[in-house]
Amino acid sequence: MHMRGKNMKYKTSKGSKVSSFLNFFLLVMLCFLTLYPFWYVLMYSLSDGVASTAKVVTFYPLKPTLENFCAVFANNGIVKAFFVSVGRTVVGTVLHLTVTSLAAYSLSKSTLIGKKQILIYFLIPMYFSGGLLPYYVLITKLHLINNYLVYILPMLFSGFHMLIMKSFFEEIPSGLEESARIDGASDFKIFCKIVIPNSKPIIATIGLFIGVSQWNEWFDAFLFINKGTMYPLQTILQKLILESQTNSILDIMKKMQQNTSVTSEALKMATVIVATVPIVIVYPFLQKYFVKGMLLGAVKE
Repeated sequence: MHMRGKNMKYKTSKGSKVSSFLNFFLLVMLCFLTLYPFWYVLMYSLSDGVASTAKVVTFYPLKPTLENFCAVFANNGIVKAFFVSVGRTVVGTVLHLTVTSLAAYSLSKSTLIGKKQILIYFLIPMYFSGGLLPYYVLITKLHLINNYLVYILPMLFSGFHMLIMKSFFEEIPSGLEESARIDGASDFKIFCKIVIPNSKPIIATIGLFIGVSQWNEWFDAFLFINKGTMYPLQTILQKLILESQTNSILDIMKKMQQNTSVTSEALKMATVIVATVPIVIVYPFLQKYFVKGMLLGAVKE
């Protein structure tokens, strides 16, 4: 009976096969619809500008060339904007994680005096905003117009991220901190040597959130920066898309006179790829922390 049961084969019904095929087909189509726009932009950026204007780009580049990317990196404005974006992302992410984690650790302690009132103070801005005009007046009064700090200070703290970190810190066994305190460790040393090393998943998750937000942000420069040399890459890209007919901000016409294969549309696609690649490179290294951090920070036993 054992051998007979071991060699038993289960028949799959026709309806089950059809259902599996439809599910597989729908998933493949969903993947295709998700990935094809990125593939199209990549193929267009690798195509000769004149050829891609005359003929529709589909699944392969037309007259493959790297001249569009050469034109991007030959433009000092785009190169400077790229480094501005990198700088604001790195500095903004590090400072945001530092300030938010310190606040979350403090509020995770039940012995903190006025904990409830402080939490309410942090939660109010999550639901109520003063509006764009008061925000602009505030930035002006703080003398942050045409100042790199306008990229950092408004995003220095997030009540939402603080709550996620606070929930995670509360799950760390209190025995670890008590043992360190018996050995003479201060609160700051406990935070640096015990809490942070045991909180890598949530730190990586919040770091990814704020890093992507900083990298993709363009509106603050649009509002508060009047100097083109201080623009981040996303603002340059936004202006390039809006003004692609006149090409007034990047002097693309001059580049096109030097090399007619570079068109404004092809340059636009190449700039999109340059703006996308850093996040695509970083995300796989943080992916393993992403799901784990969100689950551990959101589920409370």
